[in-house]
Amino acid sequence: MIEFDEPRRRPPYETMVPLINVVFLLIIFFILVGTMGPTQEVKVDLPAGQIDDKNSRQPALIYMEKDGFVWFGKNMAPPELADMMVKNYLKEQGTDRVAISADLNAPADSLLTLMEALRKAGVKEVTLQTTQAQ
Repeated sequence: MIEFDEPRRRPPYETMVPLINVVFLLIIFFILVGTMGPTQEVKVDLPAGQIDDKNSRQPALIYMEKDGFVWFGKNMAPPELADMMVKNYLKEQGTDRVAISADLNAPADSLLTLMEALRKAGVKEVTLQTTQAQ
C-alpha cells in the first residue's frame, strides 16, 4: 500500500494585535507623563530674569496677582493681612523657604509688604520667580 504524506500545515500568519497594543500603551504612557507636570493655580505674568536660579527645594509657593492680592495655597488675602496668614501657611507647608510668583504688574509696595511679613515670620530664604529673558 502506498502511503502519502500529509499536506504540511501552513504556519499561522502573524497578527498585528500585539503591536497595536504596545503602541497604544506607549501613547497612554506619554500622555500621562506629559500632563503630570506642576500646574499654576493662579495666572500671573512673571517678569523676565537674567539668571536661571531654579531651586528644587521650594515647597512653599506664594502667588501675587496684578492687583496685589496674595494667594497662600487656596486662601487669598490682601498684602496688608499677609503677616497674619503667612505663619499658618508656612506651618502647614513645613518649611522656612518661600518662592514668590508675583505678577509683572503687581504693585511694588504690596510685594515689599509681603516680604516684610515673610521676614517677621522667620523665613530664611525668599526666591522671586521669573521667566528667562530672551
